[in-house]
Amino acid sequence: MILKDLLKQPPVSILIQDSFSVKGRPLFLSLIHNYSKNGYSVRYFKYDSPLSSEKSEMEQLKFSWQTCIFNENQDSSRTAIESCWSSDLANNGKHLVVAIDSLSPLLLNWTVGELASALRNLQKTTAVAVVALVHGDVHDKETVQALNYIFHCHLTVRKAQGRNVCSGVLRKGSGKLVDSDEYYSITDQWEVKDVEEVVEPSPNVVVDSLPKNAVPKSTFKLDLNAKEEEARSQVVLPYIRKQASSATSETSKGQIIYEAEAPDWDDEDPDDDLEI
Repeated sequence: MILKDLLKQPPVSILIQDSFSVKGRPLFLSLIHNYSKNGYSVRYFKYDSPLSSEKSEMEQLKFSWQTCIFNENQDSSRTAIESCWSSDLANNGKHLVVAIDSLSPLLLNWTVGELASALRNLQKTTAVAVVALVHGDVHDKETVQALNYIFHCHLTVRKAQGRNVCSGVLRKGSGKLVDSDEYYSITDQWEVKDVEEVVEPSPNVVVDSLPKNAVPKSTFKLDLNAKEEEARSQVVLPYIRKQASSATSETSKGQIIYEAEAPDWDDEDPDDDLEI
């Protein structure tokens, strides 16, 4: 299971996609909180303007990592943002996690190619795993699909049967894609719990209620009654009778008789009609 493995393994580049109906920020914050608790250095960049409810959530979390919250007065150019990402990246030998909340404000001004180039330049300087949030219903499908080539793992949050579901696609080093759907819940301590695989219900098997000897409707009688079945079983077929008689008589074995015929020679000269 992808989500369960992400909580135990070293961080990789993860893209979390949410929608207007299901927020992905709780899972996003829980993942980076998990990495911070496991000893990884986290740098948090926030570009979304938080709602009042989200402010209280962030205060409850009590960030233990370096936080950069941008406002409208700051320089939002690509050069300035890339410079902010790459500054002060000394991680004392630790694996660094860069958390971006979210990519949607950036993608409104950048192309996907420019974003991929910026992230690639960031990862050249040090061992960086980028964990980012994106709002799927703000962008077109082509943009969201292009982001899949930038990140190793793509998580989409949704609701199913009143429970949180994380649909994940992980690209391994060999290029193989692995996908899974998992239920999850988040506690008050921002921990991901109750991760279990979504099991699709097996389709209902329609039991054939017809009897085994059922036959299609026809103007002809296609079935036999008990008396006719007994009479048919007593019929001795010709080839069975022949085999029985040949087993009791040795002289009835088959023979091949061949008599050689005299050669048919033609005494006439075939060249008589030719003028030579």
